[in-house]
Amino acid sequence: MTDEPESLNNESENGSLPRSSTERAKSGWPATITLLGRIGGIGWFVGTTIALGAYGGYWLDRQFDMAPVLTIIGLGLGVTTAFVGMFRLLSAIRKGR
Repeated sequence: MTDEPESLNNESENGSLPRSSTERAKSGWPATITLLGRIGGIGWFVGTTIALGAYGGYWLDRQFDMAPVLTIIGLGLGVTTAFVGMFRLLSAIRKGR
């Protein structure tokens, strides 16, 4: 731990002191934790979407006695939805939204 005031440890990327709390939040640990949370959320989104698609297809197979056709279609729809959603979420993170 240093004896420097906390404001000196929170320099922004260009070397100047951050002017607001939002600028401080964009650098350092808060930004890292936020990014990790968003990436973890994307993981949950992908896993949940694929699982719901596969289970939905399986459930429809049991209802209409068409196994495994609808399970495969549901899995394919789940994977497609997961990749499209993941691409959109990663694009939003990259743009800083």
